[in-house]
Amino acid sequence: METFRADLNAVNDNSGKKKRRWVGAVLLSLLLIGSISFMMGRHYLLEGLPELPTKQSMWAKNLQPNITLLDKDGVIIGHRGPYYGKPLKLSDMPPWLPDAFLAIEDQRFWEHPGIDRKAIFRAVIENSKAGRKVQGGSTLTQQLVKNMVLTREKTYKRKFQEMWLAYKMEQLLSKQEILELYLNRIDLGNRAFGVEAASQRLFGKSAKDISLSEAAVLAAIPKAPTTYDPVKNPEASAGRARLVLQNMVIQGKISPQELQDAALKPAEIKIGDSGYLDERHLGHVFDVVAERAKELIGTHSQDLVVRTTLDPKLQNHGLNAISTIINKSQKSKKVSDGALVSIETETGAVRALIGGRDYNKSKFNRATQALRQPGSSFKAFVYATALEAGFTPGTVRIDQPTTIGSGVTEWSPRNYTRRYRGPLTLREALKLSINTVAAQVGAEVGPDKIVELAHRFGITTKLGANYSIALGSSEVHLIDMTSAFMVFANEGLRRPPYLIENIADTSGKNLYTHRGYAPERVYALPYARQMTGMLRDAVATGTGRGAKMGNRQVAGKTGTTQDYRDAWFIGFTADYTTGVWMGNDDNAPMNKITGGLLPVDAWKMYMLKAHKNKKHRPLNAPEPLITDPETRALIVFYEGLTKSFTDERNLANGQVAKTAGRQEN
Repeated sequence: METFRADLNAVNDNSGKKKRRWVGAVLLSLLLIGSISFMMGRHYLLEGLPELPTKQSMWAKNLQPNITLLDKDGVIIGHRGPYYGKPLKLSDMPPWLPDAFLAIEDQRFWEHPGIDRKAIFRAVIENSKAGRKVQGGSTLTQQLVKNMVLTREKTYKRKFQEMWLAYKMEQLLSKQEILELYLNRIDLGNRAFGVEAASQRLFGKSAKDISLSEAAVLAAIPKAPTTYDPVKNPEASAGRARLVLQNMVIQGKISPQELQDAALKPAEIKIGDSGYLDERHLGHVFDVVAERAKELIGTHSQDLVVRTTLDPKLQNHGLNAISTIINKSQKSKKVSDGALVSIETETGAVRALIGGRDYNKSKFNRATQALRQPGSSFKAFVYATALEAGFTPGTVRIDQPTTIGSGVTEWSPRNYTRRYRGPLTLREALKLSINTVAAQVGAEVGPDKIVELAHRFGITTKLGANYSIALGSSEVHLIDMTSAFMVFANEGLRRPPYLIENIADTSGKNLYTHRGYAPERVYALPYARQMTGMLRDAVATGTGRGAKMGNRQVAGKTGTTQDYRDAWFIGFTADYTTGVWMGNDDNAPMNKITGGLLPVDAWKMYMLKAHKNKKHRPLNAPEPLITDPETRALIVFYEGLTKSFTDERNLANGQVAKTAGRQEN
């Protein structure tokens, strides 16, 4: 019996040992599987986990390039890109502003370590009851992490990483720093980020000065910026703003009386009162400024505040003039677009730049990018070259069928009217835009000399040194032509046009300031005055007579290219030099539109507005001092003869004398 019991105990001991070993093996296996699963899960969840930015760089994280444009007086006229307001400290804000956000977005912000387990548990219960997501458990810190370093994909992996990084951020920053960062970077709709940007956009004032009801409107937005947009969805916005205020009462942030007062004084949206010009007005300017800013300061700064030379009133007048004239004649005259550049004569500051009728329809800038033939407007440089070569305004050439060159270079220019007037002075030939005389003079002085002078005056494009350049066969930019004409107005001094006065970042750090260099003498003063006098005649009694502005002295030149593909007028007063181009982007011909027609009309419409209330100032163009009686008599004779020929032509064509000049090129 003793032996049996011993054997039984031995069997039980062996069985127990086997059982324990089996249990231990199972537990070890489970532990191993759990460890492997944990490691694999941890690896999966943390795979691709981004690093938190440094404390110093968090304020610049994910900032997209943006430009704020100021006018010549430093007033904001436009903004492109997301709008970030000037960062504010909590101490800069009224206490109800951060309280409003915490009341609706994160009631336990000051207690949790970045992850609010109670809020998560509460959200799970509420969502389970509803059978759908009706409540979230994200903390304000989690929202900040998501917007700053994570994508918006809705996966468990992303959610885990969000909580992990939120916990890490709470260890890196103080609660106050996190709240400040959140309030200055939160998306508040319409590309406005932060309470300062949104307050300026919606209420026209700083977030430092907003009321309790206005703070509630801002705090209502983050949950769904489109749904609770106070401009597009005012009822939904007001409803959630009331919820924000009610939560603030429940949490003891405000009193019931303050809630009642806020209800009696609801927020008033003042969007649209900013005075900003829209993309239609400023789109082409933004493009030019952005490109020029890169050249001036590089790309190291993303948020730029650029003070331009623009006068917003003149910018509006310029677009209105181009649009009005083209809209009236688009179908009948087959003209689809135009451009205008207006420069302050004495400084070179660009006061208006219109690259086309509507930037939203076409981003192509016809003022700075388009290369078009200037036609007869280029004759100004031909005659300017001739004066340097010893010609005078009274020099006589014969308007007759002309052949220049021989062989492959042979060229026979024709006049616009296909008629010839005989002997003409250069003054008369320029005034009436006679092709044959301009071609003769161009051949005599040499195309290479004309090219050299044009480049000296500010034409930047490559010009062909051939005989046809006398009639504007080489392509140019409108802004170049306009600035080159300024040389005449400035008595031979060249002032390069500029659009940017100053560039700074949003913190106020200066990055660039335009330096007013002394103008360069590129043309002799006597010749410049003579040319101004000749161009003044072209407006007074020549092809540009449609540009006359009463008693105000105006000088300028029309231009029309072959088959009416381009029409120009470049003109100046003592105040502004303005150029207008009209045509079609596909180079299709217009319906007999010359520079003396629609471009002159738009130019005059704009310039009358630009000169409103400006005193009359004479151009520097004294009458030519010709003391020789014989020469004076000859000039008078030819001028009278020209007038007789012109009147005869007008009668034959059924035209009245006062409008005949506008029918020429």
